[in-house]
Amino acid sequence: MNGKQLLLAAIRNQPTPRPAWVPFVGCHGGNLIGRPADEYLKSAELLVDGLKKAHELYRPDGLPVVFDLQVEAEILGCDLQWAADVPPAVTSHPLSSMSLDDLPPYDLSRGRMPLILDALDRLHADLGDQVAFYGLVCGPFTLALHLMGNDIFLEMFDDPGQVKAVIDHAADVAIKTAGAYLDHKAAVIAVVDPMTSQISPEHFEEFVTPAVNKVFDAVRARGGMSSMFVCGDVTRNLGMMCRTHADNVSVDEQIPMDKLAELCRANGKSFGGNIKLTAVLLLGDERDAKLE
Repeated sequence: MNGKQLLLAAIRNQPTPRPAWVPFVGCHGGNLIGRPADEYLKSAELLVDGLKKAHELYRPDGLPVVFDLQVEAEILGCDLQWAADVPPAVTSHPLSSMSLDDLPPYDLSRGRMPLILDALDRLHADLGDQVAFYGLVCGPFTLALHLMGNDIFLEMFDDPGQVKAVIDHAADVAIKTAGAYLDHKAAVIAVVDPMTSQISPEHFEEFVTPAVNKVFDAVRARGGMSSMFVCGDVTRNLGMMCRTHADNVSVDEQIPMDKLAELCRANGKSFGGNIKLTAVLLLGDERDAKLE
């Protein structure tokens, strides 16, 4: 069983000889090859070089081809502010001044999707038999927030029907993105929806669950594997995440793994979590990482 086979078995909740190892390499890939994020995330060649370097150094079982939750928003008309050390930030929200019907069509030939898919093709050709490449998709709620801005939180009370329409549209965007990744041989589709950590379980069930399930069902219909990844303290929504149709639920260091394991096992899902980023990876040593 090589690394890719091990990871896919783990996501399917099958026994494996060791835990699967997936470093969620984002801008760090650029750092590994001495290139800033605002160059790295705009170049297929640099993405390939950075991820090959990550593979050489870390020997992972899986890798994301890119970790940038602004890709879909950019195609839909959001302006981005670029920086050297972090992913771009969304600086404009089209639905603050236009209707949903006025948004540009979601065209996978626009923006940075072509270069990302080109990078995936190259990586799969060279490493696809050893490494499970992830296609990371901006989650429906986070994409809706990109489009609406912070008004989304008030509108969830004042005009919930409109918010649901935007989130449903964002789910359709996620399905198209996931389909493109699957067409280009991505092994796992991860729906990354960090802003869901800011809402209540009741709002998660009302606004998020139907949208993400629509995405996960579409991935499963294509024969793909899916993961839901939310960073931050998602304690209050952890049960809701584990009841979605995802094959896997992944969280960051703020969530106790024993609690996540209990909830995921009750729902027949695999699960994943982070090593502590600051205390262990930044300030610790090799022994700390092993103990973690």
